[in-house]
Amino acid sequence: MADPGAPLSFLDDAQARELLAVLGTALGERPELETLLSDYHLVRQILDRATVGIAVLDLELRYQYVNATLAAVNGVSAAGHTGRTIAEVVPGIDAGAAEAELRAVLADGKPRVHTVEGTTASGPPTERRWWHNSYHRLEAADGTALGLVAMVLEITEDRRIRQALDRARVRLALLDEAATRIGTTLDVQQAAKELTRLLVPRLADAAMVDILEPERPAAENGGGPAMRRLALSSTPELVGLAASIGGTGAAVHPQPGSAAARCVLEQRPVVLNFPTDAQLRTTAPNAARISRYRRLGLHSGVYVPLTAGGLVIGTVILIRGGDSPAFSPDEVALMVELAGRAGSGINNAQLYSHEHESALALQRALLAEPMTPHPDVESAGRYLPAGTSAEVGGDWYDTVALPGGRTLLVVGDVMGHGLDAAATMSEYRSLVRALALQRRSPAGILREAERITEALEQERVATCVLALLDPASQLCTFATAGHLPPLQLDRPHLRGRLLRLPVGPPLGAGAGGHSQLTLPFGPGSTLLLYTDGLIERRTRDIEESLTALAALRFDPAAPLEHLIDTALTGLSAGHGEDDVAILATRLSAPSETV
Repeated sequence: MADPGAPLSFLDDAQARELLAVLGTALGERPELETLLSDYHLVRQILDRATVGIAVLDLELRYQYVNATLAAVNGVSAAGHTGRTIAEVVPGIDAGAAEAELRAVLADGKPRVHTVEGTTASGPPTERRWWHNSYHRLEAADGTALGLVAMVLEITEDRRIRQALDRARVRLALLDEAATRIGTTLDVQQAAKELTRLLVPRLADAAMVDILEPERPAAENGGGPAMRRLALSSTPELVGLAASIGGTGAAVHPQPGSAAARCVLEQRPVVLNFPTDAQLRTTAPNAARISRYRRLGLHSGVYVPLTAGGLVIGTVILIRGGDSPAFSPDEVALMVELAGRAGSGINNAQLYSHEHESALALQRALLAEPMTPHPDVESAGRYLPAGTSAEVGGDWYDTVALPGGRTLLVVGDVMGHGLDAAATMSEYRSLVRALALQRRSPAGILREAERITEALEQERVATCVLALLDPASQLCTFATAGHLPPLQLDRPHLRGRLLRLPVGPPLGAGAGGHSQLTLPFGPGSTLLLYTDGLIERRTRDIEESLTALAALRFDPAAPLEHLIDTALTGLSAGHGEDDVAILATRLSAPSETV
């Protein structure tokens, strides 16, 4: 039986020939001995010349043999391995984990594979490498364990390629997510918030977006850029950061020569990895701020210019603290690309916000004081802009007092959105007013409006509905230009009925052919005119929406404002993709005489 405590030994060719010569002298010349020597020589060639690292270890996990390949990998000569442990030869790897795997193989005899990472004496101490190791047990003829064989294959290049592919996937995923989350919102602050949420915690422990405020001159800020913080996100560990450096909405005053000021001025990223207090003094406003940075464990920062159209519109600031590593050049390059994508989205949102506010101000100004109807006609109107993600439209309503006690009611909608649509709405509104004051019939107003619109080559078409209310005759004459049907409420009924009027083309379509219809309209009736934003929904057919409007339960005796509330609430209007104009009208109750 083999002695498990006997040391393993390996002979070179000269030693093997010497041993066989001794055996030949003792046993006589025998062909088997020469065959044995030839086989040993071949086995040693396999081991010594293999391009895979090979080691033989004894039961105490000490090296007894390594080939030239493994000696080169470890940066230690083959002789320098003999009798030493793994930790003694390659202290730059997790020797404990490797030895645990080897002892498990010794215990049960089952081969195992193990991936090792770290450094060896053959490479730079800061350059991590990877090896794929395979272990199996050496046994005597009776199965007794004699030691172990380890085969080592370096896979560093493969790992680096995989890491580069992983980084490329992360980069593409981040850029795609940025395009989706930032490029699809028209709210400036939301776009900035989405960017900081994208960066934390994947690339930073805290991230901020500061926007330049050109209306606040730099001179007012001691020469540094004037900025305002649009968004700040952080990990839970840095939740108190806003109290130290300023949260969302705070005015930011980077001092001249600071990292933020240099980032804006030089239009390039500024990286501060583990800066000293002396370096921080150029960026922090005072010593107390530096102390707060240190207490929070902040150690590195990157200032990246936020650009759009080649111009800097702000900065993105990324901060790391605690156990997070310094920012690498690859990470900074990714941040620059992300900031470039985000800058375009945030700039577009800024431009939209400016136009949206201008158009909304114009539209509200135009609708602020519609002409007053005659005293015997009661009217209430309301305009609701679309949700913040949509542009202002060209909806309007109007009441025009005419000679003879009549009142013209108008609700219209210009095609399209934005400042141009609001301005075009003003033109159509003024045109209809002017034609109404010429004592034209509703159909006559639309026909003449179409003729003038065509002559002026108006590019935007408009739908509208006109209702000429005559309290004396208790009649109402309607004409429509491609508009939705009015809703009429008649006491004591709680539900209204849609008035199916003669169909006419929208103004600006160049078709003409508008006609009118006169219907009874007495003291017990209420008329509701509206634009398509009240009823149109992407998920519902227009006829279904009209049916839903007619099915609402109204109180005809309630104030007109309440009737408008019922319509808006019942149809969940005012938060959709289009704006809403709505006009409610009825004859005033006769005054009592004493």
